[in-house]
Amino acid sequence: MESPVKIYLASQRGLTETSILRRYSTFNFEKYFDEQKQPFESLFLCNDELIANGKLTFFLCKENSTQIFIPIAGGIDIVAKTKEFSVDTGRVLILQLERGEVLEISNPYKDDTINYIQIGIKNDDYFFSKNTLIDFDFEKNPNQLIEIINDGKLPFKLSVGIFAERNEAVYKMENSANSFYTFIIDGTFEIEGRLMHARDGLALLQTESVELKALSNNAIVVALELLPPTP
Repeated sequence: MESPVKIYLASQRGLTETSILRRYSTFNFEKYFDEQKQPFESLFLCNDELIANGKLTFFLCKENSTQIFIPIAGGIDIVAKTKEFSVDTGRVLILQLERGEVLEISNPYKDDTINYIQIGIKNDDYFFSKNTLIDFDFEKNPNQLIEIINDGKLPFKLSVGIFAERNEAVYKMENSANSFYTFIIDGTFEIEGRLMHARDGLALLQTESVELKALSNNAIVVALELLPPTP
């Protein structure tokens, strides 16, 4: 039986644009709303954000959640309560935020726009986890999905990978009751027979494994395995 699947095309994301920030939202966020862009299981936020050179913006958290920041071009500085984090490419920041908490997010570069992906996952039952800054270098391990987060204290697993054209990988689910979401950072992939381009997303339910094949060089993908939400 074919697994239920939903594709989120990059061209159909919500756009918010000011002189400071350009944000593309895969799911409903702030003033952007589309009946077809409801959260996927516990995943309620997947934003592709660009901040102008030297500028500052704010994020208001509306759910008890884990927030994941993945820089794509340049780096970001984040202030959470009294703690400061500098997150460059090759690092992932994991923050545990309470509803109502505000982050200060800034571009430290005077001459360059920065780009990062922000992912939000509800986690009321896993709120004891710590904030974590993780280093990785997937270029040293090309053509495979590298597990970045799997500590048993969070309701998800996170993997990333960079692939040359025609290279393949199979993601093995820990449990077929879990759900799967992937976001294409760059390049083109075929995922479970579906053609996926840069900044497209794909969600799968009730599957034991996911097949990925790169159709371009330097194709970059993020994969999330999500535990079922608590009733």
